[in-house]
Amino acid sequence: MSDQPVADTARLSLSGELTIYTAAEIRATLAEAMEGVSELEVDLSEISDMDTAGLQLLLLAKRNPRTEVRLSGHSPAVLRLLGIANLGSALDAPLAAVAAES
Repeated sequence: MSDQPVADTARLSLSGELTIYTAAEIRATLAEAMEGVSELEVDLSEISDMDTAGLQLLLLAKRNPRTEVRLSGHSPAVLRLLGIANLGSALDAPLAAVAAES
């Protein structure tokens, strides 16, 4: 995971699993990355597995009133779950990519 601040915007790259087993660590990472910035881009291209705990973390991050969170680089694992949950548009996924993975 890496964090690259640029003025009041930051970029966070997540990798590996986004599951119940990593939820506490990733929640803390997201909270730290959102501190003091008005915009945060979260790159999901290196996520190898995601479950509903990961889905919940992303939904919570998107609902943060102080920081606009944009999700990008949705990996196949992320797209698959977004397709099953029908949450692609809520989590910034290209609809065609979600349909192809589900």
